[in-house]
Amino acid sequence: MNQEYERIKFIFLSLDKFIIMDLNKKIALQDLKFTFTNVLKIDLFSKLPQFFISKGFNSIQLNSHQSLSGQNDQDFSQQNKNHLEVLVKFYEEEA
Repeated sequence: MNQEYERIKFIFLSLDKFIIMDLNKKIALQDLKFTFTNVLKIDLFSKLPQFFISKGFNSIQLNSHQSLSGQNDQDFSQQNKNHLEVLVKFYEEEA
């Protein structure tokens, strides 16, 4: 696979669904909201996605304004898996 892309499994616990996709590591994570809307056929108006990676018993929140390659803690390598697992939670945006 191209080094600009990484296979990601986005897990939506609240929806009991997941998406596996090859993601360009330079795309800001919050820009995926529109992709999730189209693929999952759900309304995410006024909802803000939050992204988390589990490392053992710890959960690390990713900065949704940055891309995967721009994250401060890039030590979330794929351990014995063929894709990185990212938990996605949606929160209400405040006015």
